[in-house]
Amino acid sequence: MNYESARWQDENYSQITWYGCSDDVDLSGNPDAFSAQIWEDISLEPDESYDNKTFTACFHGERSNGEWTDLPSGKKSYYFQIMDIHYSHDSAHWLNVTKYIQDTTKAD
Repeated sequence: MNYESARWQDENYSQITWYGCSDDVDLSGNPDAFSAQIWEDISLEPDESYDNKTFTACFHGERSNGEWTDLPSGKKSYYFQIMDIHYSHDSAHWLNVTKYIQDTTKAD
């Protein structure tokens, strides 16, 4: 998996909510889950990784929600990366997501 999202500015907290997850082909097995990780985009240095979270509910008509509460203070640039797709059969080719919402405020 090499997909990286667009970058956003954030501090302390970030949330990603996923909707409408599916695979790319009609195979006998269905995707069970996928994992995503948030990274701090650090110029000219290796990026810093934060918790790797697993999402399942969006494959069953519900929303999947992940919160990262351990981000450092001070505005920094972040992105998420899809790390793995978990299948009940062989490896996946693609992960389709109807939409995702990236939220930087814990107020809601």
